[in-house]
Amino acid sequence: MLEHIGITINEESDIDAFYKDLLGLKEERIFELYEDVSEKLFGTGERVPVTLLSGEDFFMEVFLTDKKQTPVYNHICISVANRNDIIQKAKSKGFPVTRIERESRDDIVFLRDRSGNIFEIKGR
Repeated sequence: MLEHIGITINEESDIDAFYKDLLGLKEERIFELYEDVSEKLFGTGERVPVTLLSGEDFFMEVFLTDKKQTPVYNHICISVANRNDIIQKAKSKGFPVTRIERESRDDIVFLRDRSGNIFEIKGR
């Protein structure tokens, strides 16, 4: 059973605009990852703020840093009841939306936050 996902972002404004407003996640708490723990767990030795967000049945830890990463195939897939609403909202807020139409199945839809994290959006 999935308990939580940890991701890195570079834009603090994405916490509200992308994760809370667009994806509908709820802020549970904010804490800091201290240098010693950061070094032991991730090898960075960097103190970073972390926002814990909750979805319907999972949590997401969002680590805010200026360190850039290059995602290749990494993505998170979420299933939502209001898929078209989220797609339109993402477009209106300037978040990149990639939609690949398919004849026999639902379209493939991917959204990106400003840090390059990729989310596949599926309907329920």
